[in-house]
Amino acid sequence: MITERDYLLYLAGLNEIGTVSMSTLIDYFGSAEAVCKADTEEFKLLIAGSMAEKLSQLLSGEDIEERICSYKERMEREGFGYIMLEDPEYPDRLKEIADAPRVLFYKGRIDILKAPYMIAMVGSRQATEYGREAAKLLASELAKAGVVIVSGLAYGIDTASHKGAIRGGGRTIGVSGCGINYIYPKGNELLYRKMYDEHLIISENGLDVPSFAYNFPLRNRIISGLCQGTVVIEAREKSGSLITADQALLQGRNIYAVPGRINDPLSAGTNRLIRDGATLVDKIDIILEDLMGVSEVNNDTSYNKSNCPAGSSDASYQAGTNGYNYPGGRTSDGRNVLSRLSAGEEEIYKVITNEPQFIDDIVRASGIGLAMCIAGLINLKRNGLVTEVERGYYRRTMR
Repeated sequence: MITERDYLLYLAGLNEIGTVSMSTLIDYFGSAEAVCKADTEEFKLLIAGSMAEKLSQLLSGEDIEERICSYKERMEREGFGYIMLEDPEYPDRLKEIADAPRVLFYKGRIDILKAPYMIAMVGSRQATEYGREAAKLLASELAKAGVVIVSGLAYGIDTASHKGAIRGGGRTIGVSGCGINYIYPKGNELLYRKMYDEHLIISENGLDVPSFAYNFPLRNRIISGLCQGTVVIEAREKSGSLITADQALLQGRNIYAVPGRINDPLSAGTNRLIRDGATLVDKIDIILEDLMGVSEVNNDTSYNKSNCPAGSSDASYQAGTNGYNYPGGRTSDGRNVLSRLSAGEEEIYKVITNEPQFIDDIVRASGIGLAMCIAGLINLKRNGLVTEVERGYYRRTMR
């Protein structure tokens, strides 16, 4: 039995129809099924004649249901998945934007889409060593604090941001402008493979969609739409990175910029963003304050391996993903979560009371660095031990 979801998946996977045209057609005909059953003359009311004829040919024929089933089987066989707007896995922030994708194709850890804190990092493909190092540093430190790094998988700043998040032991999402199985640029194949296996790559384009130039500006709205803010590192006066910043502004999200040399064309765009009101970023505390209500009380964002739970990896603890996410403060084998906390998490939990406390006070009382304190609080929240009553204020969870 072919459902409306199946018809929508098939439409979203066609190379010959873009996401904008698909939405226009569905809005006009009322459903994806109705689009698939429309004829050429009806399509000509909305799209160009030659495109209307081609689309009609693609959707005609008695074997369309067989083609839909074949497409779904191939997706599953090759390890790709998809979610739709109405699905619980679909990220809430992305739903808020005006033109949210009806379908998101993915490969990797879909649970990352529900992470509480995400920051986009974008910039020039021809990045300087300064820009790449700045991106790696910021992404690594944000990842250690439990922030998911979102970028576009391109050379330059995008690649440095993804690699920085991985180096920091955190999680990262790549938003592709091509088909979900299409690796572009080819030189980033190793990065793609690692992110397919351990992180997440998403696209609004289905299988085999090549690198059409017009898809890349479109995907920028997804990069910014997933996140609470966008960091721009090295951008010319007219660049795709500034399109992402514009999208973030339209979506009501924060915009940050890393300053650059005044005589460098790659810094002209970022310096103008700062001049126009974007927040200057030279350390992660500025971003964390906006995300979590944190003030600059401690610049120690170093990773202290002694704070890791026994038997856990550095990466799993830094990312806040050690798997102790069981409600009621108990692990899957029934043991109390309190007995499984790291030394650092125990110190944080000790200083938190039944009354709301601001994170500045928790950092001071625990003596733990800012980034590690945030990572610990995220893990304590996941285990149901503490509650964030409002931004930046925490108390023990009432039982």
